[in-house]
Amino acid sequence: MRILYLTPGCFDKGGISRYSRYQIEALREIHGVDNVRVMSLLGPGGDSFEENFETYWHGRGDNTYVDNRDRIEFAIRTLALVALWRPDIIHSAHVNFGPLVIKAARLAGAKTVLNVYGLEIWSGLSARRKAHMARLSAIIADCHFTARYVEDEELHAQPPTVIWDCVDLERFTPNTVNRFVLEKYGIPDPKKHFLVVSLGRLAQAAAHKGFDRLIKVIAPLAHERPELRLVIAGNGDDRLRLEALAKDCGIEKQVVFSGSVDEADLPEIYRAAHVFSLVSDRGHGRGEGIPLTPLEAMACGVPILVGNQDGSQEAVVAERNGFVIPPHDEATHRAALLRLMDNPELRKKMSNEACRVAREYFSYRQFVEKHRNFYIATHGRVRE
Repeated sequence: MRILYLTPGCFDKGGISRYSRYQIEALREIHGVDNVRVMSLLGPGGDSFEENFETYWHGRGDNTYVDNRDRIEFAIRTLALVALWRPDIIHSAHVNFGPLVIKAARLAGAKTVLNVYGLEIWSGLSARRKAHMARLSAIIADCHFTARYVEDEELHAQPPTVIWDCVDLERFTPNTVNRFVLEKYGIPDPKKHFLVVSLGRLAQAAAHKGFDRLIKVIAPLAHERPELRLVIAGNGDDRLRLEALAKDCGIEKQVVFSGSVDEADLPEIYRAAHVFSLVSDRGHGRGEGIPLTPLEAMACGVPILVGNQDGSQEAVVAERNGFVIPPHDEATHRAALLRLMDNPELRKKMSNEACRVAREYFSYRQFVEKHRNFYIATHGRVRE
């Protein structure tokens, strides 16, 4: 079975690119490397993974901009490849590729698959995008929340198949903290401080991740608990505003902005945390499916705090590994942090359960098998 995989990007460290990379690797494992060809609209850039990733073609622009010439070339090369290679499946990693996917599928007589995540689905899909989405053969959602939204809004005749994002459990594991890595990013010693860690793009377009709310939640606690430190890892065009907010709250000495983190160092950043917090909100242009960072953190044995308005809530299982919080309820957020700060036994129990939940629900092997079952169920076969 030949699969042409179209993605907006698989080089930067954003959520869609990370999901695309895991998914492409899974498809290559299931169907064979030679049977999966990848076209990426965006190319490598300053925020790219350090490790190279093989594609059949990629654009010149990185995740900060899209070169209009690349849009045209992406479409032309896709149709040319379809005509010559005749793939069986056109797999689209974004709903915006709908018109191109329909045209390519008609040309090759291929079936189609679409990934949906959340934000792009509930933030004003045009009638044209909805019409193209409805014509695709099958849909994969990265969480149940988004899948239910697709069903409730009747965006497709068939309910999406839910395949949660996954974690590399060989890399993301509990372990002792490498102090040299912490020094590299200016992160305080977790033996001397209680570290609340958050990680993601510090971008205005990702304001739903709630870094500003987290600073405001931490502020009253930081004045009372001198051992408390907030670590915000990542970079973006909103960093200066967040730094100014920490200063306005009088806690700039207790908030650490690490900057961008090398992929190889990510496990160490999570391992330093006593709690990981990423409490997203949802609305037009806001929200997400199930973010990967809380999954990686809990695989490293860290209790997590997530929001209850989008797919984030699916990362917590019956409060075994953390708490689900209303994004705008600062008091509840603060109470959850205090509960973990003041109860080492609870923190240890949740740490152990976090590792178990990661293994039970979010392993890469499960991710591969879910894709194998999806292709058997929807297309009748996979490579023997």
